[in-house]
Amino acid sequence: MSYDAMVEIRGYLCSSSNVTSLVPKSQILVGWPQVLDKFPSILITQTAGTDTGYLGYNTSPAGSKLRSEEVTLELDIFAKTRLETYNIADVVVPVLIASGSCKKINDVDLYDDALNVYRKLSTYSFIKFHDD
Repeated sequence: MSYDAMVEIRGYLCSSSNVTSLVPKSQILVGWPQVLDKFPSILITQTAGTDTGYLGYNTSPAGSKLRSEEVTLELDIFAKTRLETYNIADVVVPVLIASGSCKKINDVDLYDDALNVYRKLSTYSFIKFHDD
């Protein structure tokens, strides 16, 4: 489900006119492309994940086996200026929080020497509940 979670997060971002007014949909990417050369860009990758079955998972009938899946996602915002990374992050955070399944864990501001761009790396926890 981790790939599905990344695609779902991309969907939230692409459906927000506030986000797409700053970053084109074509530059909101799941995973690293072979070459990253268009900015601004947002990359969505998974850094960790857990699946937890709730009490009685093994003995419950099909359709009532409750489990949660928590995926830790990294969003990398790349832009030509530091201010641009801040402006993009300022519209991304409310979109993901409003989804009801995300919480921001932390973020770090960097300069990427290899790409010659500013980078804001943000970590989010994304949780889903399932009835198996």
